[in-house]
This record gives sequence, structure tokens and C-alpha cells, in this order.
Amino acid sequence: MTCARKQNTFSTAELRRHCWYGTWTPAVAVGITLWIAGCNQSTPEPQAQNLNWPDNQEQAQHPLDEAENPRIADSDDVQPRVLHVQTASSRQTHNLDVTAQADNVRNKTAGASPASELSSGTPEWDIRQIAAILAEARKAQLADGNAGKQATLSDEQNRRIVALATHAISQTHSRPEKELVFNAAVHSLVDARLNLALAGDRVSLDAIYQDASALAEKHPGSTAAATAAAGVVRLAQSMALREGRQSPWVGEYVLQAKLFGVNFPAEEARAIVQLTSAAEFCEQQQLILPAIECYTFIQQNFPDSPFIERAEAALQRLNLIGKQIPLQGPTLNGTPIHLSQLAGKPVLIAFWSSRSSAFLEDLPLIQELCRQSGCQLLGINLDTHEESVRQFVEAQQLPGHHIFYPDAALQGAAQPVARQFGIYSIPSYWLIDREGKVLSTHVTREQLRSLVANGT
Repeated sequence: MTCARKQNTFSTAELRRHCWYGTWTPAVAVGITLWIAGCNQSTPEPQAQNLNWPDNQEQAQHPLDEAENPRIADSDDVQPRVLHVQTASSRQTHNLDVTAQADNVRNKTAGASPASELSSGTPEWDIRQIAAILAEARKAQLADGNAGKQATLSDEQNRRIVALATHAISQTHSRPEKELVFNAAVHSLVDARLNLALAGDRVSLDAIYQDASALAEKHPGSTAAATAAAGVVRLAQSMALREGRQSPWVGEYVLQAKLFGVNFPAEEARAIVQLTSAAEFCEQQQLILPAIECYTFIQQNFPDSPFIERAEAALQRLNLIGKQIPLQGPTLNGTPIHLSQLAGKPVLIAFWSSRSSAFLEDLPLIQELCRQSGCQLLGINLDTHEESVRQFVEAQQLPGHHIFYPDAALQGAAQPVARQFGIYSIPSYWLIDREGKVLSTHVTREQLRSLVANGT
């Protein structure tokens, strides 16, 4: 099966072949497994110009190519499949930001180190070369006037990093005193493979799964294993974002985010960020069940997390779909408003602030929607200064009714409805049908345009 370089995408059949990491089957293929298996052999000095990785292409055959293709989990799968690994170590390195740690090691190694230590063939030399490649890319980025963007590496540069990181890993994986160098090499390898995979390289895509599985088997619960597993999540996330709600990568993204949380419980913060991102993506795509899955996973597996309140509020919000809600509150003129009073016409609920430039940009669409289709606007304001709200409504000729609590304790982020349903960014829009039932709790600007265009 050839790599889809032109389309930068992969078919459903290909996904079902390479997403075998979701079953947590130990890998015996090219990648970290080969480095570990050959740990007692001398490793040749890496050649920066040698970009043919891996050298033995026959060994790069995917281990499931001749086996029955596994089924990736659907969004309504029961509990995620689990690899029984040791509890993550309590070493301090687990609590460090791995990206910052890798950058720190690369910077230190690229600095004033003894020449003998950085002689060609040492893992420190490999890391220094990787740092030089990254510095070269950043320099080119600055020269192009793109200082605010992440440096883009060429395929050649990524393959050089793969070769260098591979060699560094082979020299450090069994040496505890070299753990930081090992972790930096794994981080560099994962980043480079991900770049190549997203450019359409099938071998690199398979290798991301294989490396993660091998590290989970050989170094269970380690920082390196967590870094590699997070790389699988990042791959699935990038592909899901690229291909949209119909892609099988969406289910894979949710699955891998859950598996990370199961297998690396000590990486709570990273697991919750990944699960929350997956849930928010699914909600944006109107995929409610997998979004609920992710938040429920946080609720069940991280009950003592400071993020639990946010997850539970999100679950309340998502469970509103298809239901009527008793939403009510005081308006700016002091008259109470209840959602049921607006029955008979569709309602756009807008969580907004006069300080939000995005809301100001959306106003022409909202006003046109209300004028054209008879849709009613129910605003829920999150400001903290009543007079500013009044001036904004008057200046912008804002239609509809707007809930604003005069009690300062119920304003801003403490606004009762926003807090109850986990509204943490504004503007946010909900759509209610003529019967008062919730159709969506995440209406995007593009969807607003579509509603206006269709006269809905």
C-alpha cells in the first residue's frame, strides 16, 4: 500500500491496519524494538547525510500486514482496552513538562560541553546535532518574517533527526544516568516522525504506533513511554482535525486519549488536557456521544482533579441535547425572562461580553439571522459593569433579551448559567428549536453563516 503523499491523508482501510496500537499489542517490528533488541551490539556512528531510514526496508513491514485487520473502537465502545503496565514512577521527571525538558537538554548539550563528551558517535553529540537542525530551521523562519510561528522542518531535516535520535536512544535506553538524554531523544524522535507522518509518510505513521508500543512494553510507566503515547494522541488529533467528523480518525483520537489516561495515571494533567481537547473537538463537530465519553472518563478516573468541576459542568451541557431547559434570569430592565416565553420560534442563546471582539464581529450575522428568519436572541451577559452592558446594547442595537444579574457575586465568570453548564470561553452560542428543545450547544461562526444563508 503506497503512501498518500499528494492528498496527505490515509484511507479507512489503512487506518484500520495501523491503528493496532489501540489494542495495546506488543510490537515486534522496526522502531524502538529493534534498538532495544540490538542493545548488546555496537552501534555505528550515525551519518548525518544518510537519510535512508530504516536501512532494512523488509523489516519495516507492519506486523499485522498478514494478520486479520483489527477493528478500531467506535465512539460508543465500552471501557477502553488496557495494557497492564506498572504504575508510573514517582520520579520528579514525570512532573516536568517534557517539551521544556527536551529543549533544556538539547540547549545544554549544544552549549559549552567538553569536546571529548561531544565526539561523534556519543548520544550527547546526537542531541547537539538535533539542536543545530532545530536552530537552523528557526533561523530560516525568522529570515522569512514568521517569528510568531513554529519552525517548519523539511522532510530531509526530519529524517536526519530520526536517524540521530534513533542512535541516541540505542546508546542510552539501558543507562539510568543518561535518562534525560534518552527522554530528549525520544521526544525529538516522536516530533520528527509526526512531521513526516502528517506529510504523508506511511512508514513514519506506522512507526509512531510501533515505537509507543515498544516503549510501553520495555519502559512501562516511564516519561519516555508517556511521550511516545502522547505522540499517538497528537497524530490522531491532527488527522481528525484535518479530515473532519466523518473520518475514522475521530474515533481513534477519542480512543487514544482514553488509553493514555488509563495507562499513565500519574500524568493526570496531560491526560485531562488531551481528553478535554478531544471532547471539545467532538462537540464542535456535533458528535455528542464521544464528547460525553471523554468527560465521563475524566469524571470516573480523575475524581480528585481540580478540573473535575469543569468536566461535570460540560456533561450537564452535553446532556441538554434534545431536551427542554428551564433557563431564566433577570434582564437589564429588571424584568425576569424565561426561555419558555420564547416558544414558537427558534432561539439563539448567546453567552457574550461587551469586551469580546469576536462577539462584535459576529453581530452582523446574528442581527441578520434575527431579521431574516425570525430567530430570537436570548443573551447571557458575562460582564461585571452594568452601565457598560447597557451602553453596548444601545450602541450596537442589540436585539432580543439579555440576562444580567445586578448582584456582583453572580456576574462575570460567576454567572450562574455559564457556571452550571461549563461556559469558559465567549462568545458561545446555543441553538434552541421552536419547541424549546436544545439542538446544539456549540454553534460556530460558519454555522451562523449557514443559518443566515439558508434562511433558517
